[in-house]
Amino acid sequence: IYLLPKTTVKASDKIRRTFFWQGGGTKRKYHLVKWTRICKHKKKGGLGIKDIRKMNVSLLCKWWWKLEKGVGLWQDIIKYKYLRNASICTMSHRQNDSPIWSDLLKVRDIYLQGRKIEVKNGKTTLFWRDTWLYEKPLNILYPNLFKLCEQPDISLYSVKMDSSVITFTRWLVDDLRKQWNNILRDVSHIILDSTDDVILWKFGNKGSFTVKSVYN
Repeated sequence: IYLLPKTTVKASDKIRRTFFWQGGGTKRKYHLVKWTRICKHKKKGGLGIKDIRKMNVSLLCKWWWKLEKGVGLWQDIIKYKYLRNASICTMSHRQNDSPIWSDLLKVRDIYLQGRKIEVKNGKTTLFWRDTWLYEKPLNILYPNLFKLCEQPDISLYSVKMDSSVITFTRWLVDDLRKQWNNILRDVSHIILDSTDDVILWKFGNKGSFTVKSVYN
């Protein structure tokens, strides 16, 4: 549950490279192929040997999934201490964060690339920061609009109730106005209901998270 230091990964890879090329012998041999190539999947020309760094990050991402989807005492403690009803998209590092939580924050952006929301009531879906309308969040697809928006953490529910609640620091002209109108048009097709929003995984079967999907 810790993010391995780069020095640890480098030292581990050095031992693995040596064993791969020399076996148990003491005679030094040339490394004929780059280690990064060897660690690639067999379908991509490698030998399928696991990349320690990628596996470490993939396993850490699984804790994010467990935090959001699981129910238990540790989830309740983490949510009370760090989230306080906030979204994981808006969390920032604090000086008093535990080492484990700090490491989880370092891989959060990787986790968010595969996370998406199936909209139900829209109350826990962040309009700009969550992936729910397109394949990427609106703040990524429309960075200029997001920078001008005065409500960066507004929920989809609030926007559906009244789209005029979103205001910008200046008047939108030309392309920006067109982009905003296109977004509002697509949002108008979203129908809300009374059930809770559902968190899904874009790269897994039936929306479920897998470590393999992150690693690959």
